[in-house]
Amino acid sequence: MIKKILILIFISQILLACGFTPTYKVLNSIKNIDVRYEVDPNNSYEARRVLNTLVQNVNKDKVKFITKVNIKEKESAVNVNSSGSVNEYRIEVLINFEIFKIEDGLLFYKSQSRGFANYDVSDSEYTNTLVKKDALERALTEGIQLMDIIVKSKFNE
Repeated sequence: MIKKILILIFISQILLACGFTPTYKVLNSIKNIDVRYEVDPNNSYEARRVLNTLVQNVNKDKVKFITKVNIKEKESAVNVNSSGSVNEYRIEVLINFEIFKIEDGLLFYKSQSRGFANYDVSDSEYTNTLVKKDALERALTEGIQLMDIIVKSKFNE
């Protein structure tokens, strides 16, 4: 029993000495960067709402970077019946974002992220509207979370 405990301590010391950190720990150690997200006012209300709930905006006084975000939503048919009716749609969200430094106004980084979600339209019209809204929110969440990870990783390089 003592040998097992000593081996466990020895292995944990080796892992700590080599710099190993679990992935979850790395994601939590990403520092809060002074970034403010500004969404294009031409984007949909739903896109702006989801972005504001998922990312934390810093006060304008403390900001060192501004990320300008433009979100484009696209809907396409996935499953078409032989009669021409559509059973399933796919919502694709394309998020273009640019990070600018406040002090000089120069472009720091530019990229894009995507989010996808499918939804079925075989129920009533009311249910289809709710399912479409839910799919749009899932696609937005996926794309915005990816964007946030990209932005934070850029600052931690």
